[in-house]
Amino acid sequence: MPSFITNALLPLVIGPLAFVVMQGLKSLSVTVDALPPTAKRIAVMVIAIALTALGTLAGVDFQCNADAGVNCLSHVDQDAVKAVIGTVLAYAMHYAKGKKG
Repeated sequence: MPSFITNALLPLVIGPLAFVVMQGLKSLSVTVDALPPTAKRIAVMVIAIALTALGTLAGVDFQCNADAGVNCLSHVDQDAVKAVIGTVLAYAMHYAKGKKG
């Protein structure tokens, strides 16, 4: 029975929590956009390191299996590749936009 209650209440907790987190991210985005370019790069690096550390503390494994036999890239799924390509393209577009103006 406690499992049923947990499953029923989880969306009621996650929904508002996701909203609050998104509002925080939007305000953080505005703050980061107002920074000079060098400070933006440092802020993005700090945020990336903090998120990686939080993921590690949460038990997310960021390493591939060393005994894979081929290489670590064999463990990367298509969604991860799409995310990396999208990120690189977004960064390139942002960089190109800055060069025009």
